[in-house]
Amino acid sequence: MDCPKCNLEMEKGLIQSGRTVFYTTKKKHIFFIPSSDDVVLTRDNFTGPTGITYNCKKCKMIIFNYENEED
Repeated sequence: MDCPKCNLEMEKGLIQSGRTVFYTTKKKHIFFIPSSDDVVLTRDNFTGPTGITYNCKKCKMIIFNYENEED
């Protein structure tokens, strides 16, 4: 994948977490439990949440693909 900012090739990798990673529009008091309207970004959430990422080291930008893409 090419970086949308500088057009250089991005390095494919993974983001990993000890808990489910999700996108939300409101700050939560119980921050590790996603609501039904949140977007869960990681898979394998009970055995080590991971998600495919693309990193541009020049621009310091990571693109996070939360579609279920195979490693």
